[in-house]
Amino acid sequence: MTESSLFRSVDVAAFVAALAERLREAGVVVGLSSISRCSNALVCCPPTDTSTLYWVTRTCLVHDRSDFATFDAVFAAAFHGDGLPIGPWQRDIGDASVRMAGTLLRQSAPSDGLALAAGRVDGSRRPEIIDEGNEADESVDGVLPELLPAAIERLADTPFDQLSSEDLDLLGRWLEEMMVRFPTRTSRRHAVSPTGGGIDLRRTLAAARATGAEPIHLARRRRRQRARRVVMVADVSGSMESFTRIHLHLMRTLVVRGSAEVFTFATSLRRVTVQLRDGDPQVAIDRLALEVSDRFGGTRIAASIGELIHSPVWSHVVRGATVIIASDGWDTESPDELGRRMARLKRLAHRVIWVNPRSAAAEYEPLVGGMAAALPHVDELLSGHSLEAMRPVISALAT
Repeated sequence: MTESSLFRSVDVAAFVAALAERLREAGVVVGLSSISRCSNALVCCPPTDTSTLYWVTRTCLVHDRSDFATFDAVFAAAFHGDGLPIGPWQRDIGDASVRMAGTLLRQSAPSDGLALAAGRVDGSRRPEIIDEGNEADESVDGVLPELLPAAIERLADTPFDQLSSEDLDLLGRWLEEMMVRFPTRTSRRHAVSPTGGGIDLRRTLAAARATGAEPIHLARRRRRQRARRVVMVADVSGSMESFTRIHLHLMRTLVVRGSAEVFTFATSLRRVTVQLRDGDPQVAIDRLALEVSDRFGGTRIAASIGELIHSPVWSHVVRGATVIIASDGWDTESPDELGRRMARLKRLAHRVIWVNPRSAAAEYEPLVGGMAAALPHVDELLSGHSLEAMRPVISALAT
């Protein structure tokens, strides 16, 4: 054990056995192999703080997501009581050691693993013990992933326009790591599949040569899935200044992870796919901010959309693609013109998703001329004003 280990004077095996016994009393199934695995893990990875101890023990002892809340409650209660109780058969090897563990670790252990994972320990605050009967309803929308790092979790509900550029860069890096699902489409080509709905005639007839030309074994196939093209067009005008940086991070994620085509617009349309391919996201976004000449100027949404769908170079990328438009809908041009351009875009694209941060307000109504004209041609209108509100955007994108 290292000198800084929390278990330098504690019998690890007795500690794990006592914790497993408490979990069993709470209804969590803990097998002997899990106890052995946890003991070995604590020896290989001596915990120096409650964060390490929490994740090592939970990873080894809990194997069902439905038991996470129970484990959190047991873990919090164990280190705020008199230590973990041990049976008579353990007293000769670990009574003092196990109780010392409770003393050494008697500091605030948040009942949710997210805050604990980042080491956000407040010694003056006792955690609330989670009642098994009052677990959060998993069907409620807007619940963040459980393994969200605490540095991200504290910013999840904060609107992007209230965050600093450093916080936005942190969220942007997390988006780039976590976005792994992108839309797909059915290809015309086929792949071998034992459970496919169609019969592969060529392979079936080839196999029939070995059975006297009788097709006894039917070979099946299915349509292949190919990545669907993604196109994002982001408003960088003055009214969207506070959301531009996070949208650039999202665009870079789509470029790097999803091979998307991305554009910015204010008074004119600009393709920024190449600039966002830089290996360093900070360098890419800072360089792009300097290169966009009309950044934070006026807004010509209709002209920019028209330039995209009528361009002899880039109009083909829209056809059959999932198109994301990030804008508040303020347009200096005629709403009728924007309506015509959006109707054309809707006919070309597979889906059109409009991200409007202003729609998060409770009193918001799409009464602005540009937004009212575009809304009939939009499949989904989402706010995307915070990290939690960005989850529906990512889900809609993956559809």
